[in-house]
Amino acid sequence: MTEHIIRQQGATLQKGAATEDRQEKKTAQAAASAKYQEDGVPQQELERFARFLLPKIQAFYQSEEGQRLFEEWKNRRNAEEKT
Repeated sequence: MTEHIIRQQGATLQKGAATEDRQEKKTAQAAASAKYQEDGVPQQELERFARFLLPKIQAFYQSEEGQRLFEEWKNRRNAEEKT
């Protein structure tokens, strides 16, 4: 009987910890969302746009043209730093 009570208490503590974790996550998300709402762009819209854009950026920089343009940019940057 005591073992059963201990298991129940452990399960209750785990549920409580999980609930606290979810609350902390919601609070952090709300704070981040509020920050972006100041700029007029909701957090979830920014994330959605980033998920759309990231694969396109990666594909560009993996292409021959993207690699060539990146090398040209690095060379221009290095030349500017030397002057």
